[in-house]
Amino acid sequence: MMMLILLLLFLLTTIILGVYLALVLFDLQQITRQVTFIAEKETNAEITSTTKNPWIKNLLNQNNRLIRKNKTFHREQVKKDKLLHEILTNLTHDLKTPLTVASGYTQLLEKTVPAENQEIVSKIDNSLTSIKHYLDYLMSYNLIQEKNISLNLEIIDISESLRESLFLYYEGFEERQISPSFSLLDQQYTIVDVVILQRIFQNILGNVLNHSKDYLQVTMTTSDEKWLKLSFSNGLQAKIDNPQLLLERFKTNEPSRTNKSTGLGLNIIQELCHMIHITPNIEITDTDFKIDLLIRLNQ
Repeated sequence: MMMLILLLLFLLTTIILGVYLALVLFDLQQITRQVTFIAEKETNAEITSTTKNPWIKNLLNQNNRLIRKNKTFHREQVKKDKLLHEILTNLTHDLKTPLTVASGYTQLLEKTVPAENQEIVSKIDNSLTSIKHYLDYLMSYNLIQEKNISLNLEIIDISESLRESLFLYYEGFEERQISPSFSLLDQQYTIVDVVILQRIFQNILGNVLNHSKDYLQVTMTTSDEKWLKLSFSNGLQAKIDNPQLLLERFKTNEPSRTNKSTGLGLNIIQELCHMIHITPNIEITDTDFKIDLLIRLNQ
């Protein structure tokens, strides 16, 4: 009789523990789903549960405290980032005007100063050009941070936008004795943020101006009237030893910092392209550099 009672008590205890464990596992499963949702989505939700288990309730309370703390930190960080981008935007634009004026004066001085002072003025002009180079990269990088929030999409003529950018750099190509040749198609339309597209063109042409020699070839071809392939090819001043590193942020082919390379150029181009769904492809040989942009057309 005693054995029967003990057996019944053991079975009853086992059932109670089994039910308790099942309830705990059910609660944990529900909590895990909520935590996963909160982690993956932008939401103000907190973890809720009807559990009576004091340990699980305490765990929920501590997790909700952590969630609230992280939300507060995130909101403050967003405000700080927005303020930083506004400061950078204002600063870069404020610097642009006096820099342009100073460059204009140095170019005027180069034509008027005595020969013995030409070298000094030339060094000043080169330094101002370097500052402009860094400033352009800073503006592009800040643009990426701003446009990650929202894009201003519109239908534009890619050919016309590219011609405008090429016109801005044409005098620079002549000064560097780079022979440009163009084979462009008329009236090629796409839906894009025009500011980003023009910045892509300017960064590519800026890289050509700073790192190429002999020639620049720009061509347009279409595929199935749905895709436009825009190619920029140019000769290289020097062999690129590790071309795979050029798309990484702050990587550069130059071992010293005496030049004007920040290691941001191609990385910025790549990030800008991805923001507006343009596919970039880079091909590099010992003597030539080529970048293709695959753009979806809006017919």
